[in-house]
Amino acid sequence: MRILILILTFFISSNGLSQDNINPKELIGFGCYAGGTSSDVVNDTTFDIHDGKYKKVIKKLKSKNPAERFMAVIVAERLSELDKYDLTETDKELIKKAYESTDLVSVCSGCTYFDQIELKKLLLKDEENFMWTYAKYWLEEYLEK
Repeated sequence: MRILILILTFFISSNGLSQDNINPKELIGFGCYAGGTSSDVVNDTTFDIHDGKYKKVIKKLKSKNPAERFMAVIVAERLSELDKYDLTETDKELIKKAYESTDLVSVCSGCTYFDQIELKKLLLKDEENFMWTYAKYWLEEYLEK
């Protein structure tokens, strides 16, 4: 019985350690932690879009922060699709580089899912990429009004 308790204690504590390699400044999350709050990067982007600061968001295509680049790519592409912003050749080149980037992006969902995913994988627009599904709903909420 004592061994069982030790094993369970290890697994429970190791789950809490899964957040240790996550950088909150480079975190993408549309509903994290117990309260379902968005990450700082998502919140900052949301406020900028709400205030009509599209260029500020798109400038983040040049950011060293891969989470900011992720948000900039999805916003830039959607704004272009909606004819709300004309992408420059530089913007298009930076977007292309993001799709090839192996930089790791920290992601979260709910209380227990924390991981790091390559930017190029995070940008895959398929149903198996649940982070893209969350991003798609977020884009619909904040850009297609």
